[in-house]
Amino acid sequence: MNNSVSKTSKLIRCAIWILVICAAVAPIWLAIECYNIARSLPDHGWNFHVARVLVLLVANFIFTALIAIITLLFLWVRLAKSLPDLQGWHLQKPDSEFTANDEVNGYTFNDYLVQENRVFDELNDLISGPWADEVHGNFSRYLQGSVCNPETIVDRNWNRSHVLEAANPIGGALLIHGLSDAPYSLRKLGERLHSEGYTVVWLRVPGHGTSPSALANVDWHDWTAAVRVAARGLRDLVPDGYPLVLAGYSNGGALSVQYALSSIEDASLPKMKALLLFSPMIGINPMARITRLYHMVALVSRNRKAQWSNVDAEVDPFKFSSWPMNASVQAWSMTQVVEKQLAALEKSGRMNEMPPVLAMQSVVDSTVVVPKLITVLFERMKTRKSELFLFDIDRVRSLRNLFNLSFEKKIFPKLERTDLPYTLAVLKNSRTDSRAVSVQTRDGELWNEQTTDLSWPEHVVSLSHVAVPIPAEDRIYGSAEATSDTGLSLGSVTLRAEPSALLLSSSLFIRCRYNPFYLFMEDRVVDWLSKAVGSPNCKSSG
Repeated sequence: MNNSVSKTSKLIRCAIWILVICAAVAPIWLAIECYNIARSLPDHGWNFHVARVLVLLVANFIFTALIAIITLLFLWVRLAKSLPDLQGWHLQKPDSEFTANDEVNGYTFNDYLVQENRVFDELNDLISGPWADEVHGNFSRYLQGSVCNPETIVDRNWNRSHVLEAANPIGGALLIHGLSDAPYSLRKLGERLHSEGYTVVWLRVPGHGTSPSALANVDWHDWTAAVRVAARGLRDLVPDGYPLVLAGYSNGGALSVQYALSSIEDASLPKMKALLLFSPMIGINPMARITRLYHMVALVSRNRKAQWSNVDAEVDPFKFSSWPMNASVQAWSMTQVVEKQLAALEKSGRMNEMPPVLAMQSVVDSTVVVPKLITVLFERMKTRKSELFLFDIDRVRSLRNLFNLSFEKKIFPKLERTDLPYTLAVLKNSRTDSRAVSVQTRDGELWNEQTTDLSWPEHVVSLSHVAVPIPAEDRIYGSAEATSDTGLSLGSVTLRAEPSALLLSSSLFIRCRYNPFYLFMEDRVVDWLSKAVGSPNCKSSG
């Protein structure tokens, strides 16, 4: 097998060199041909020469494009070689992970949990076995006794699926985390929903919570299959007819919308009464599509690091720090599926069957394309029960010249129409000279302002993709006061160094990782949910 791969990679490299030579010759040939036309009368007629020039122009364009692609691949390989060495957790994964092929008749969520137990038994064997000699220093999620160890840092290992049943449930809630993430990100929300009377299921999506290598080998079909299994499991835990709701963060938001759309087409799937979305991944940078080439790059370069865009120290107990190219590929595929399903539902005139949606989103988000959330999802909604809640930036006048405000031209013009088919709410500064915030809500043409006792913290000027579902009181990602006793202050780390000197992303030091308005947001979510879902005795289809 290795000899075959080696021969294939040599052939590909030879082919690339041939293309490079042809691309270099093409413009020279074109220049010579143009010179010949200019200096002499054509023996074969002008049409003949013009046709040759056109052919050469097309050839030149093709070879130029190939040169651009080859340059991209060359830079990609150079970048891959500059990454730190891969460790065991980048190369190995538990073998028993759930895949879409496991979703057969009779397979239940209890079966999923049993299979997940095997996955984590295998992970523990890897941690105590081949990975033990690869962990150096005190900060690693794969080191027993480390402050980063997910088994000990909080009350339980929140990398795993979890079920919390209500004694007298008013409904059921399925919570789905984001890409490279874990159920921990929606832990606080789930606990609040449980206190309100919901039976809650936190789903660990396949490829997550174990090793980055698992995310490098997962497929988006595995994710959607797991959501279907968990939804059926939740339906079995709640009295028949009681409402079910789906809450998703980031990629979990895309999975939530995809499930709701699939349940409209498939009557066998339990129906959801409402969707709660936090920084939902409805659209991402189209450049993610290019990462599909990573297999070819790795083959040509014979360097497995070409399959990774980032290799960092794994210090976060509930989120992978390293990023495999496959994650971007699967995320792109997921967003394309959701966009096509929404377009098809709208074309069929059935958007009224879509459950109401509440989305909580920062106007500044470097992970998802916020305008896509508006155009792809909300502009298609057919009920004012749906609400888009935006967190604006801190617009204190003294900070204005420090902001890149280019996002405004992409977002705010889409919100100016007076006939929005949903409710719009914006948390923003009450005045330009004050950090105090209020919430302006528009239903139709009417704006209402709700004053609050909240304000922007001194050193937080905007939320981020990862911040929205995390409270400031979180003991890992929260403020400095909240994380002071854990030894792991990922929400307020203050190391100083050249970025290249650290095996940590520079975004860790500047990106806001918690939501200072979380408790206000949580109350608004619960209030909206009670109105959208209605009485627990209302029959829910499915």
